[in-house]
Amino acid sequence: MDTARVPERAAKRSVSLPQSLIREVEERTGKSGFSSVVSEALEHWLALAKLREVVEEDQRRGPVSDEDRRWAEGAWSASA
Repeated sequence: MDTARVPERAAKRSVSLPQSLIREVEERTGKSGFSSVVSEALEHWLALAKLREVVEEDQRRGPVSDEDRRWAEGAWSASA
């Protein structure tokens, strides 16, 4: 079975950005690297947004009990 990851098909979106930002990015990457920089920045932003959601949910639930912490540590150790 081939486990190589198939690249996801790209889609185009129109965004408005300050010209100074575009120039500065293109000076560092060239015009062909611009999309990669935008994609990487959006992936980073999305990862942070997901992390914020996890932290907010954790804060809503309150502290973890000692019993639950011991259970989680045991489950973690067993999976290693």
